[in-house]
Amino acid sequence: MKKVLKIVHFVVCVAVCSVIFTACHSLSSDGRHIQRTLERQQAEVMTLLGEVQPILERHRPDSLLSVSHAHPDIVFYVYDNRQLLFWSHNWLVANGLYRVRYDDWWLGRFDNAVGVGRWTKFGDYSVCTIIPIKFQFAQYSERLPNDFIAPFKADNRWLIRRQRANDGCYTVTTDGAYLFSLVPPEMEPEEQAPALSPDSFSYGSLFASPQRGLSRYHLLIGIVLLICIIFLSAFITNLVRSHGLKNMKMYTKVQYLVVALVLAGFVYIFFMSTSYVRTHYEQRQQSRQQAKARYIQASLRDLYFWDMGISALNTRGLNTDLRDLSYTYETDILVYDQHGQLVGSSVPQLLESGLISPIIAPEPYFTDSIDLVCYEQIGSVPYLTVYTPFYNGNQLLIGYIAVPCYVSSAQVEQEVAEYIGRFLPPYVLLLILAFVIAVFVTQRLTRNMRSMADTMHHFQLGKDNYIHYESNDELGELIRQYNAMVKQLEQSTTKLAQSERESAWRTMARQIAHEINNSLTPMKLSIQQLQRIKGTEFFDERFDHAARLLLEQFDDLGRIASTFSDFAKMPEVHPSETDIAEKLFSAVTLMRMSDPSVPIRYVGPESGVPAYADAEQVGHVFTNILKNALQALHGHKDSDIIVILKEADRVEISISDNGPGIPEAIRSKIFMPNFTTKSTGMGLGLAIAKNIVDGSEGTITFETSDKGTTFYIYFKKL
Repeated sequence: MKKVLKIVHFVVCVAVCSVIFTACHSLSSDGRHIQRTLERQQAEVMTLLGEVQPILERHRPDSLLSVSHAHPDIVFYVYDNRQLLFWSHNWLVANGLYRVRYDDWWLGRFDNAVGVGRWTKFGDYSVCTIIPIKFQFAQYSERLPNDFIAPFKADNRWLIRRQRANDGCYTVTTDGAYLFSLVPPEMEPEEQAPALSPDSFSYGSLFASPQRGLSRYHLLIGIVLLICIIFLSAFITNLVRSHGLKNMKMYTKVQYLVVALVLAGFVYIFFMSTSYVRTHYEQRQQSRQQAKARYIQASLRDLYFWDMGISALNTRGLNTDLRDLSYTYETDILVYDQHGQLVGSSVPQLLESGLISPIIAPEPYFTDSIDLVCYEQIGSVPYLTVYTPFYNGNQLLIGYIAVPCYVSSAQVEQEVAEYIGRFLPPYVLLLILAFVIAVFVTQRLTRNMRSMADTMHHFQLGKDNYIHYESNDELGELIRQYNAMVKQLEQSTTKLAQSERESAWRTMARQIAHEINNSLTPMKLSIQQLQRIKGTEFFDERFDHAARLLLEQFDDLGRIASTFSDFAKMPEVHPSETDIAEKLFSAVTLMRMSDPSVPIRYVGPESGVPAYADAEQVGHVFTNILKNALQALHGHKDSDIIVILKEADRVEISISDNGPGIPEAIRSKIFMPNFTTKSTGMGLGLAIAKNIVDGSEGTITFETSDKGTTFYIYFKKL
């Protein structure tokens, strides 16, 4: 039991240490980021002061408005003695600024934020520059969280306190001077008053709980994104299946192109409409507030017709009047005096709680615009304010009137959802209709193209290769040109075939004539010689010699006739199941008997190897190749021929000799008819052999070098 307690105690300690380490590591990281950002902001303050000094030396503080626009993250105030001459922003509620040491950084806790400040002296002017770091509202609101202010980034749970650095928290310093520490919320919980719910027309939504759940506008956005995702998924799937855009079918490309164009138009109109509705809504709010401001201006002028100024003395009565007018025009009203100080409000509790500044925005005060619409902010929440001058009955300026209007994002979304909801259903229907039309049109367009491609793929001379298409569109023109090209091709093919046949027969006739003349010449000479020696004593001797010569020439003429007959029958190949081993072994045995001087070795079975070949003619293939091998080895020492038969995916036969090989110049002509390198023969043996092998759906090739030649013959295995 004690061991278990020790283990539990150890695990708890490790867990606590891990939590502390993680918290300290996060705090340290946030602290380093804040320190680096603070140093950059302090450097920017020095740049700002360098721009402010020459303007103050020319005694023109109104010109500082452009400087404030160039440094939006820094708030600064300009005083002449104790009188406020210029302020860059009014969103920071910095009531009761106390002047401390000049040229020294200090931590300031203001009504709605925490930051660091610095006082600087320029002659008779004093400039207070403030770097806001973190919002710190006294009133609680989900829309106004106490977040770190840009450009500072850190965990919003950390608090900023000025205290000693020995508490283990990260301390932010600059130039060696201590400024503040980051404190975890569990060490010093942040105190917040209950949520403020002012009876306000403009600011009330800031303190209402934000709507939870999915709005109609976000639902429409989700539908648009879902349609885009489905389209992209389908396109990418087809792209992967087609192995690239180039391999994708044309009708698929056209379909995706049409749908993509419609979808792109839909998305464009959707977001442009959203932007238009937002802008139009804000413009309507501006116009409405400007109209209210003019009515309020006229009402206050009648109420304070004879007043020469507005001050804190008549604030109570002014607040009552503003309260009545706010109910009449359903808007909040703020009134500032000639110096830009807030002296009246229809919602004074906002000023008391430190949510709004007691000074006017710098733009309407330091510019010559009579009526001005500008955006202000409470925390990070922007709102619209219309400023108009406050005149008495004598058109004397006695103050400024501000009519704020908070443009609720929920109202904007409602406007957008109502507008988009009107055209979304018909547009989705149009999108579906466009897809259906695209599919129908592309299929109709590409049907004839696929038919054309199929016809061209199975194109064979002598068959019907024409495409029938009746329309007179661009595709019809293309098909007509194709049909005309097919007709010309058929005519050209007929003429070419006839020309090739005539050329082949002329070549064959010349070859036969040459071969016959080669035999007739010695026959003629032998007979003429016999005529000359007739009746002489040499006649008998010459007669026997001439008879042998004539018989040999007769044999040659018979061989020529037989070879020509075989060549004429080349196309007639009838493959069937044949015992290729038996045919090969018979050819080898026959050639061994014809020339016993050259050894012919055979490796393989002597029968029982079925293959797809012409049973009657396949023996000529082996005989012709073996005969050529024997002729190539004539007079060659150590002659050797080896024939190998193997069975794999198909029947493989190799016939090798160790002769001198085939010269490179004539290798491409080996299987051509009428080509021969021998003094006798017509050069048809290998041509006939190739025709027989090709007709049996086989293959015949060869490899040759100066060390010999090997012919490879392949037949389909059965």
